[in-house]
Amino acid sequence: MAAKQNALWDEFILWLAMPEVERGVYATEEDWAKSKGYADSRQLRRWKKDPAFIERQRVLLENMASRAGAVTQFDDDEGDSADERDYRLVKSQLLTNAKSGNLKATELFMKLYGKTWIDEEQAARSSDFSNMDLPSLLAEAAVAVSPEFFADALRSAGWLVEAPDDGSPRVS
Repeated sequence: MAAKQNALWDEFILWLAMPEVERGVYATEEDWAKSKGYADSRQLRRWKKDPAFIERQRVLLENMASRAGAVTQFDDDEGDSADERDYRLVKSQLLTNAKSGNLKATELFMKLYGKTWIDEEQAARSSDFSNMDLPSLLAEAAVAVSPEFFADALRSAGWLVEAPDDGSPRVS
């Protein structure tokens, strides 16, 4: 029973990974469940809550994702082999889930490119200016723009800006 269960789990996981437009006749979980002899999709919902199923799904998706980093030889020279089709389906679903905001899918997708999610998050949130106080930030901004631009911005805010004797703008 366990071997049959695992085979159905794998088939269901791969079906879930397939883009919805490519699912064909079994477009919904209800259709898929009925095609496997279940009355409705309640059993599939139970599977998706089962820790063993969740772990199997994680392992299968990680194994498929790890293939992206290596050159894989497929047995079928004339077209896509079953392994290649399965790989493409899982990768497509992984990308779809990552784009929709699924953090686990995003983490797995980032691993495809040799980066961890935490590294990317840290890089996205870090800044050279994060520990600076407001006066320091304003000074950095003033240095970053041309003196004329900065003087014009102050004038538009009602400040009086006069050029110093040496020709560079001065704020008063």
